[in-house]
Amino acid sequence: MHLGNSWRSAAADLAVGADCAGCGTPGLGWCRACAVACRPVPRLVAGVADVPVLAVLDNVGPAARVVVAWKDRGRLGLTDPLGRLLAVGCSLVPPAARPALVPVPTSRAQVRRRGADPMRLLAARAATELRSVGIDAVPMPVLRRVRATRDQAGLGARARGVNVEGAFAADRSVVARCVRAGIDEVLVVDDVLTTGASVREAVRALAAAGVRTSAVVVVAHTPRPGAAPT
Repeated sequence: MHLGNSWRSAAADLAVGADCAGCGTPGLGWCRACAVACRPVPRLVAGVADVPVLAVLDNVGPAARVVVAWKDRGRLGLTDPLGRLLAVGCSLVPPAARPALVPVPTSRAQVRRRGADPMRLLAARAATELRSVGIDAVPMPVLRRVRATRDQAGLGARARGVNVEGAFAADRSVVARCVRAGIDEVLVVDDVLTTGASVREAVRALAAAGVRTSAVVVVAHTPRPGAAPT
């Protein structure tokens, strides 16, 4: 029997003794209290080059810990619930005829370290959720990294922008597939919006290839220091 990534991750959790990714209590995935704390509350949080940005959660408390566990600690079983949250946000964008979800590209070093490309998995899961409610969404990994970048963690807003400036490019063969499929605008999707540097670079790289971004959708948004979460 073939097991997908989520099932393999869940099996590994059982083998080593799992805990809730949000609060650390024993259990798989996240506990009921953390699931309630991570109920979607979608809202517009910013604009990137005249492109609206919609976030589903604030990147605080259990939500922040769940994202870190998924992305940096190998808890790929969380792709399903996070993909459902991302799909909620994508479903609120005025629909294109066939929306394409373009994940912000993960560096090769991070893919090797994590053993998977979590953003590609997340975009694919969100597209599956959207199709289940009648929205003919497709994951479209158009973007790739064309130069090495530092890990954005710990960098300030200006340094983040410099770090990723010119770092992404669109794969022309994938763009051609978009055109053949009648896709002329896309949704850029990411896990967390902090300063917006990565999604801004993604929008720029797509525009350079003639692809219009209708919106950016992220699972979570990091509030500015001193701002109260909403």
